[in-house]
Amino acid sequence: MEKGRESIYKTEVREASKLEKNNKRKEDRVSNLPDEVLHRILSTLDAKSAVQTCVLSKRWRHVWTSLPVLNFLDSSFDDFLHFQCFVDHFLSRRDASSNISVLNFACTDHELDDGHTHIVDSIIDHVTLTPPITIQGLYIVAECIVGKLPQLSICQSLTTLKLAHISTETTTFDFLSLTHLHLFDCRFECGLEELLDPFRDCLNLKHLYLHRCQYYGGFQRFKIFAPKLTLLSIALMRVDEMFDSDCTIQLFTPKLQSFTYCDFDLYDFSIEGDLPFIEEVDIDMGCLAKDTYSLLQLIELFQVMGNAQFVSLSPDIIDVLATFPDLLDGRSSPFTRVRTFVLNMDTPSSSFVIPPNVMAYLFSGSRGLDFLISMNGKVWKKVQNSAKQSD
Repeated sequence: MEKGRESIYKTEVREASKLEKNNKRKEDRVSNLPDEVLHRILSTLDAKSAVQTCVLSKRWRHVWTSLPVLNFLDSSFDDFLHFQCFVDHFLSRRDASSNISVLNFACTDHELDDGHTHIVDSIIDHVTLTPPITIQGLYIVAECIVGKLPQLSICQSLTTLKLAHISTETTTFDFLSLTHLHLFDCRFECGLEELLDPFRDCLNLKHLYLHRCQYYGGFQRFKIFAPKLTLLSIALMRVDEMFDSDCTIQLFTPKLQSFTYCDFDLYDFSIEGDLPFIEEVDIDMGCLAKDTYSLLQLIELFQVMGNAQFVSLSPDIIDVLATFPDLLDGRSSPFTRVRTFVLNMDTPSSSFVIPPNVMAYLFSGSRGLDFLISMNGKVWKKVQNSAKQSD
């Protein structure tokens, strides 16, 4: 009996030894991967988890110090002070000779009071004042005041900047290398200047998103000067926390290809020159006033967007056009190249019908286009050929 137990024990020891060797081989297999591959693996983790991998083996001890993608997420910490100390410690221990592809800072679980807002400025200091570092993308999501935003102009490698929930007194973005700018729910103190031209020095800007941004000041003209811009998306922009009907949005965007506008009201647009490259137009209006002023605003906007091949409109726009049939009679169709028209509805409705005169005004110049009805951006049904419907 004892010999049998001893035999079983030896067998288990041998199996455990084999398993341990196999695990070591697997560990060695991963550890022997090039730094580039390990960096790619760790870049999918938040910074806290990436640092914790240093205990796996000697090979992993310093891998985190040269990561090209940094994800600082306060959701990984129960206490904000621990999060702040971690970020400061991480940046001070990081290999300053290694570049940053993307730095993502998100503080969504903790509110930053005045005593703790410097954490964002310290990140800006790190990427701008550490000489060897280059950075391509910076994403900051935090409800705080950012004082050192202009300092980012030092980063000649920065191509993508995404800011959400921040407040700043910065009114101009002097980022020559920037190609993509996303501003979501940001607040800007603009002073009393009559003309606000915040992007005039972003000469290489190609994509611009202005969503739910608040501008405080006395300006009457909001200019978007972006000679290389191909995509513009504006949603719920407010001046002094309200829709300012006296504010005009001036566009100098000769290479614009995609235009998206979402709001309950429509700003006046003044467009310098033509838009010969426009391909996509998506206008989503809710509760638009049914008056002649709104109608004439739409007609003027459609006219400059006439080269679009894809057009998406909301039912409120159709209602305004249908309210004044006499003002549409005799007008030439603004859209002459449309291939796809989408009626974008919040809820499906089989009773909603576009009047023939509205269809004729919009698309009589376009033949053989597809007419789709979408619900919240997803195609719900395809309607009969709209060119025939408008005949």
